[in-house]
Amino acid sequence: MDNKAQAALEYLLLIAGAVVVAAVVIIALGGITNSTQNKTHNTLTHWLTHIS
Repeated sequence: MDNKAQAALEYLLLIAGAVVVAAVVIIALGGITNSTQNKTHNTLTHWLTHIS
């Protein structure tokens, strides 16, 4: 019985670790996307002000 409990606990910890890694990746990708969006917006605004 102890082996089954240990296996279940290890499985739950593995899943928890995967969830944490996925959350970190999603947050990192969100930060990269926002940074790129801001740079693109600033560049377009800069070009448009020089054209007019």
